Amino acid sequence: MATRFNPQRINWAAREKSSLANFALKPEELEAYLDEYVVGQREAKGILSTKICTHFHRVKYLLERGERFDEVGFVKNNIIIIGPTGVGKTFIVKLIARKIGVPFVKGDATKFSETGYVGGDVEDLIRDLVQEADGNLEKARFGIVYLDEVDKIASSGNVFGPDVSRTGVQRALLKPLEETEVELRVPHDPISQMEAIEYYRRTGRRKRNSINTRYILFIASGAFNGLEEIIRKRLRKQKLGFLSELEGREEVSINYLRFVTPEDLITYGFESEFVGRFPVIAVFDPLEEKDFFEILANPNSVIVVSKKRDFKAYGIDLAFTDEALRELARRAARENTGARALSRVLERVLIPFEKSLPSLGVSFLGVSREIVLEPEKVLSEMKLSPENPRWRVWYEKALKDEEGRTLTFLETRKKSFFENYRLPFTPAKLELALLLHRKEDLDLQQALEELLMLWRQIRSFEKSFERRSRLKVYFSEGARDLILSEVIKKDEGVYAFCDRILSVLEYGLKLVGDKTGKTIFELPEEAVRSPEEYLNQLVRSSYHLG
Repeated sequence: MATRFNPQRINWAAREKSSLANFALKPEELEAYLDEYVVGQREAKGILSTKICTHFHRVKYLLERGERFDEVGFVKNNIIIIGPTGVGKTFIVKLIARKIGVPFVKGDATKFSETGYVGGDVEDLIRDLVQEADGNLEKARFGIVYLDEVDKIASSGNVFGPDVSRTGVQRALLKPLEETEVELRVPHDPISQMEAIEYYRRTGRRKRNSINTRYILFIASGAFNGLEEIIRKRLRKQKLGFLSELEGREEVSINYLRFVTPEDLITYGFESEFVGRFPVIAVFDPLEEKDFFEILANPNSVIVVSKKRDFKAYGIDLAFTDEALRELARRAARENTGARALSRVLERVLIPFEKSLPSLGVSFLGVSREIVLEPEKVLSEMKLSPENPRWRVWYEKALKDEEGRTLTFLETRKKSFFENYRLPFTPAKLELALLLHRKEDLDLQQALEELLMLWRQIRSFEKSFERRSRLKVYFSEGARDLILSEVIKKDEGVYAFCDRILSVLEYGLKLVGDKTGKTIFELPEEAVRSPEEYLNQLVRSSYHLG
């Protein structure tokens, strides 16, 4: 039974509008963000996006109601993630924590022991969360704790006496998973004691030395080897017709983990109380060869982006053809170790080039299928003839393929991004996002967000100009695209650029307004491209009307 929450512990209304005060992220928005980085896993992304957003919205709701509302038996949306190694379980949770802006810590469940035994204390993770929040207790209160390898603390079923490393750890986790006070100062820690004394000397108040885990979200994950067989046996025992039909098709690969129940986890070796603390289960699918290709082809792929930056550090631009990525994906799939195989395969191919090209003075490398198949042979040829035009042809082909992949990626996601942020879509904005992606070394999500920020600055300038001049002036969408293009290419501030244009136009616009009574002006692309010429035409036109 959870301890009853006492709202008197904290005066929420006075002390904390909470770091969640401005939290407004919706599940579909979070899922769309994950789609930018994570290939496939549609069902798992949907579950995680929904339940994590719901958790933080619910916490926000409770805090806003303050002392007037005390929800007894608050049930957290703690989540268990089940899936094979290398499918992106940790990566996706890190992405979510980054997007929401809450502190995140990861711990290996196998490193902890039951309280009272030698080993790590599960409460150390909560202390780490406070450290991750730079000591801000209110921010840490809404953090995410990620327990990896949680399947390794399931009881083996054949242990006599206290099972310190398994069942004992499950029991030690029960209170933090629900609600408990965690002491921030480790007993007998002289540094903590000295910090407390110094704080009291400076402020005259005792430093708060504990944190409540009530609103901390716990996410546990593991490969759960052997769980699939437990589920298969249960399903066969139940003699489900659809299962017999599926198993009869040789071409169908069944992910039995999708049918997991809490009872299966208990059979696997977890205490029922422990399973009960995780009401949400998300299952990840194994990766196939096509998934590996899509991971590499994704312009936001951390694997490819990281490799590009390795070469960029030597002044070498790296690009990949579609055929090269398909061959790399094929090799990674054969290793059967998930997405981690992609990094190993990529390193095996490119480390010889990373070693030798800086000394050759080469400034680009187009990774073709030939390079993936015979890296040492190609490198030997490059050393003998670094100016061979063939290397330029490969690089140009790789650049063209990359541009095609990037534009396809943007096209498929433009609706979700532009609609979510109410940014008017134009083909020019896609081209600008691609330019930012290359010029500033940003991933595409960051490039789109940068574009959105600059566009909002244009809108903000329009409003500030109206307040200052009493003239309502706004740019057409085509003119805004042109402004975005100019400030990105010239690396100039939006306000400075727009102010320079309006300094030319302002006096003339007022004359036109006095002559015609016009108070609202929509400025087209011509006004941005050549403000003097546009103004002359506008003035002549107004006098002609007069």
